[in-house]
Amino acid sequence: MLATIEKGLNAINAPLGKFGSWVGGIMLVIMTVIVLLQVLFRYILNMPLSWTDEASRFLMIYMTYLCLPLIYLQDKNIAMTFLLDALHGTRIRHLLMVVIHILAILTFLVWIKFGYDFFLRGTSHADSLPIKMNVIYIAPPLLMAITLLSALQKIVSELRQFFHFIPVDDAPKA
Repeated sequence: MLATIEKGLNAINAPLGKFGSWVGGIMLVIMTVIVLLQVLFRYILNMPLSWTDEASRFLMIYMTYLCLPLIYLQDKNIAMTFLLDALHGTRIRHLLMVVIHILAILTFLVWIKFGYDFFLRGTSHADSLPIKMNVIYIAPPLLMAITLLSALQKIVSELRQFFHFIPVDDAPKA
C-alpha cells in the first residue's frame, strides 16, 4: 500500500519537479542576460537601467522556489548528515528521517501561512517594474505547498523502507 501511495505521489512530484527545474533554468539564463545588460549599460555606456536589479531579484526568488521541490526529492539540499551517516543501514535511520520530514512539513506550513498573509498585503506596485508585488509574494506559499508534496512522498518512502527493512548484511549483492 505504501509503495502505491509513493508511486502516486511520484507521478505528481516528478513532472512538477522537472517542469520547475526547466523553468528555473530558463529564468537563470534570463537573469544572467539581465545582469550582463546591467553591467553593459552601467559601466560601458554609462546609462544605468533602473529595472535590472529588481527584475533579476524577482527571477532569483522564483527560480529558487521552482527548483526546491526537485532539490528536496533528490536530497540535494544542504544538510548535516553525521548522525544519519552513523545510522546508515539501520532501521532507526528511517524513523529519524520520518521525524525530520515531519519537522520540514511543519516549517513549510508556517512558511505557507505567513507567505500567504504577506501575499494578501502585497497590493503595492514594484518600484521599477509595472507589476504588483503580490505576483512576487505568491511564489513562496504556492511553491512551498508543492514542496510539501515532495516531503509527503519522502515520508511515505521512509515508512515503506522502515516496515520492509532489509539489513545491509542481508541485502542481495549485485
